[in-house]
Amino acid sequence: MDSTTLYDAEIVEFPIKPKRIERPRKIKSVTFLTLFKRWMWIILLISSVAQCIFFGTADNIFAIVSVLLGWWLTEVYLLRTFIVHKYSLSALLIFGYAFTQYCLPLIFTITEGKPLVYNLKFPYQVFFHSIAAFLILIAAHWVYANWYTHAGGLRKQIQLVMIKYKFFTPPSDTQIWIMGFIGLIAILAKHAAFGGGEAEGMNSEQGGAASKFLEGFIPFMYAPFFIMMKSMYMKSSPRISKTLMYKMAFFTIALIAVGMLANSRGTFMKGITSLGITYLLGLLLGKFSYKIFKVKYIILGGAAMWIVTGPLADLGTAMVVVRGLRSTVSGSELFYQTLETYNNKAALEHYKKVTLENEFSSDWNEHYFDNIFLARFCNLKYNDASLEQSNKIGRIDPMIQQNSIDRFWSILPQPVLSALQINIDKKEVSASSFGDYLFMRAGGGSALGGFRTGHFAGTGMAAFGWWYLLLLGIGIIPLYFFLDLFVIWKKRGNLKKYRTYISLAGLTPITSYFMFLSLSSYSESVINIYTFLLRGCIQSLILYWLILYLSKKISYVLKVIL
Repeated sequence: MDSTTLYDAEIVEFPIKPKRIERPRKIKSVTFLTLFKRWMWIILLISSVAQCIFFGTADNIFAIVSVLLGWWLTEVYLLRTFIVHKYSLSALLIFGYAFTQYCLPLIFTITEGKPLVYNLKFPYQVFFHSIAAFLILIAAHWVYANWYTHAGGLRKQIQLVMIKYKFFTPPSDTQIWIMGFIGLIAILAKHAAFGGGEAEGMNSEQGGAASKFLEGFIPFMYAPFFIMMKSMYMKSSPRISKTLMYKMAFFTIALIAVGMLANSRGTFMKGITSLGITYLLGLLLGKFSYKIFKVKYIILGGAAMWIVTGPLADLGTAMVVVRGLRSTVSGSELFYQTLETYNNKAALEHYKKVTLENEFSSDWNEHYFDNIFLARFCNLKYNDASLEQSNKIGRIDPMIQQNSIDRFWSILPQPVLSALQINIDKKEVSASSFGDYLFMRAGGGSALGGFRTGHFAGTGMAAFGWWYLLLLGIGIIPLYFFLDLFVIWKKRGNLKKYRTYISLAGLTPITSYFMFLSLSSYSESVINIYTFLLRGCIQSLILYWLILYLSKKISYVLKVIL
């Protein structure tokens, strides 16, 4: 059979091969997650090279390698689409640890002209413990993720109860504003009734149950910020109006003012970080456009960075300068003194200089960053200071171990302790931090009440030896499960795309989850993970339901009146 019979439609003298059907090219979708991983590596490698050029000591190079290893582990295991969507809040906890312990210190120490191991007496131990703990966190999450797959029924049953009690029903904007003002009133009431500063607020039982009750409402003062990011907790995402922006500006000023009245830097710092962390999580989830690298966004980002590291950092310093007056003057006078100190730049510089000199001459030194905001956000010196005291002790201390166990039980109400016949003086136990007790046992004298910030590596070694890593791994698995109860996700067909929504109850304390193991009251000891599981989990659910109920009733009353 010749070619003309094969292709009789055309007069040809040679066979014609049928045209090759080209398959459509598979276009790789660009996501923020992809861009984020790429740019983080670029920034980290540039910072690493700069560190090696200017500070090429053996301990600094070891620290740099540890950071790069930690970030590689983060990318390989954590920064994957299905992990970020299915386990949003548990992944955020691990990501927060990696970001504040590895990335930010490497990047910002070089911008301050310092080595990564600046002022660390035991840099090898700091980064060895950091990597060991990080491996435990990832291994525990792998175990949890496999168990989570088989425990879907349990998760669904609990989430059905949460749905019944409106945990996943988006509150109205009015309700959210009411939540914010309840939080502001709570911090003012707590300060007026019981006094105390930031450290006492985190670590003490000052004021008893009433103080703790008020303290539980404080995180809700950041709720209004989430109105600008509705797509995180609801399907629709209305356009942000100018009116809303004006309201947010007014509320932010009120937040800063309340922080000054209560002499609490964390009041406005946590508000800013809550906004930033939620926006970053939203970008990773694909909730917001990844095309943020535009001129206007870069200018806005630069302006925000300047405000945070400049004026707000100075305001935080001014609040620390006048902190000694908080027990002797009124809130309004404290506000005035803070403003006066803020405007006196010479006084601020003098305070920084004197404080730095005093820190370096002290047996307990927490200085790592010059910037007060960074010092509160990613300070490796807490790890170093705790390991230093643990090394002085040189063994498992039975008294520190017992103190850690007593702190765990002290979270229970006194009637429960009495019923269980547990004899603990709750006021005595909570009158100091883990760092204080560790420092005292290491020969620091009468150090209780100073609320030094301990770290779980040093306090863990002193109380349990290397077994603290096992306690970390066991305790963190139920914590992962609890956090992800606030996450509802659904796979879209056969595509590798997800729709993920996070309850507002899980978003309001997002800064605490992000910094859970890096810088919070829970990062002082692995025991505090169990403390949170014992009381914090149930308390957070009850308080959210209560404030949701109150805001709904108040909203209804306002609607009737107005």
